[in-house]
Amino acid sequence: MGDTSDPYEKFGLRRVINASTSMTRLGGSMPKPEVFRAMEEASRAFIRIPELQVWAGRRIAEAFGVEAGLPTAGGSNGITLAAAACIMRGTELEGYDPLEPQTWIPVAQRLPMHTEGLKTEFVIQRSTRSEYDHAIECAGGTLVEVGSEKGATPEELREAFNPERTAAYHYTVTASKNRLPVEDVARIAHERGVPVTVDAAPHLTHRGVPKALLEMGADLVSFSGGKHLGGLNNTGILVGRKDLVKLAHLQSYPFDGVGRGAKMSREVIVGLIKAVELFVGRDDGAFYGALEKVSFELSRRLGEIQGVSSGVVYEPAAIEGVLGPSYAYITLDEGASISLRELHRKLREGEPAIEALYEPFFITPEAAGKITIKAEYLLEGDDEIILDRVAQIVGEK
Repeated sequence: MGDTSDPYEKFGLRRVINASTSMTRLGGSMPKPEVFRAMEEASRAFIRIPELQVWAGRRIAEAFGVEAGLPTAGGSNGITLAAAACIMRGTELEGYDPLEPQTWIPVAQRLPMHTEGLKTEFVIQRSTRSEYDHAIECAGGTLVEVGSEKGATPEELREAFNPERTAAYHYTVTASKNRLPVEDVARIAHERGVPVTVDAAPHLTHRGVPKALLEMGADLVSFSGGKHLGGLNNTGILVGRKDLVKLAHLQSYPFDGVGRGAKMSREVIVGLIKAVELFVGRDDGAFYGALEKVSFELSRRLGEIQGVSSGVVYEPAAIEGVLGPSYAYITLDEGASISLRELHRKLREGEPAIEALYEPFFITPEAAGKITIKAEYLLEGDDEIILDRVAQIVGEK
């Protein structure tokens, strides 16, 4: 819990109580002061951005124990750059280096419109589709859906491969169980000589996640920097194979490829690396253990409200054997005068506005039919406001 002052009041705006999680539409996470101090220091001089990106990529790779890394302007930008790298694999762009004169720009600018002769198809399981898949199309890619909402079979994945058109297989890490695991997808993709790109934007919960996904067979993995990592909302990291990361870099800002519009200032890049250092330096078990205690206490107090039942659910981690983020949840007793959906709406529209989650499968299938409340970003006194507001709404006739 942080400072209770409202920095937006002087603008005639009001802050939102973030009882959901690190949501992009709420501004992401709450970076530590050290991140902003590092950004201020970086603002005092200039540097060639490609050199700073290479340095940052090395720091990312070292921090997570992976082959290569690249700072990106968010998880979605990472997906676009990963897709661009896969499309340009095997082209003359492989012969260039981000630190050399930018003579490769005409080659990079074949994307997203001039893809004749390039492999642009990305095979994806329909059961893992999300709105973020559009980031692949932004690079000039096309999506080939496999299976149904109930899942896909290995044979369907094999049959979707086209040696003339398939650039890669794309995998989204989701809470849904209706999907083949990344290991199976990677095995099929690698048998056919193409890489696997992974969207794991909200799943960087623990230091070991990036390396684990790559060891499962992923070739490029995109993460958001503005979620569990604790960086700025407009940051992210791309990790994976060195050759593919280089191709992604050649398409990124400050060059004139598909990532040109997704700028990261020198201050933002340095701030991201400070956030990475803080993240890998923490004790994940102790961090989530402390959050769990708060979640249980909040759940206990919610359960004391007449007509309300409560408990705790956990966000599954992308790796096994670790404690993940916890959430207190609300359900309403039988015969309640209000629905959960209506309660959620009134929390959002009230004064102050309270943003909780009521979205099945957003964090875990166990959250279906529940309003979840995460304590991580609650400021001092926010818990009392939530408790009073829930009691008031549920008690209304």
